[in-house]
Amino acid sequence: MVRSAASLIRSRGVSATSFSEVLADSGAPRGSIYHHFPRGKEQLAGDAIRWTSDRVLAHQRACRATTPSGVLDCFIDMWRQVVLASKGTAGCVVAGVAIDTAADEQSLIGLVRTTFRSWIDVLSEQLKAVGVPARQASRIAIATVAGMEGALILCRAEGGTRPLEVVAAEIKRLLPPAGK
Repeated sequence: MVRSAASLIRSRGVSATSFSEVLADSGAPRGSIYHHFPRGKEQLAGDAIRWTSDRVLAHQRACRATTPSGVLDCFIDMWRQVVLASKGTAGCVVAGVAIDTAADEQSLIGLVRTTFRSWIDVLSEQLKAVGVPARQASRIAIATVAGMEGALILCRAEGGTRPLEVVAAEIKRLLPPAGK
């Protein structure tokens, strides 16, 4: 159910994703959603964020890049695959929840904030590990996450990867020259 919710939220948003659609997509029996998610859609959305984040972090931590460009390529390619697999219709679950949740809903917004920060932290650490100075690594990591999230929105509007490719090329221009 969490996987189905994540898939639906990344292409429809939280508000447009109903429990009925999650059940239909997952094949789970109706009673199970209320058993596993007694706090409702907010709990389901939170679990979808955590599931997505676990996958993003696992993917990035498995990256064996030895150059700054390689670190960014690992992260960017993951999102490129999302766009290609969905034919441009899917974005990011975390961004979908962020956009579709009131700012005063602290539990979900707090989870969104923590999730994005964890991605930024991993990217920053990996960039530092391949020689990017700490302050620059942090800034590039923030720009990369923000750039990819924005690119995914534009990819949905365009129905293809071109915005992602343009943003990826521009983000890579932020990297220090090789050997410095």
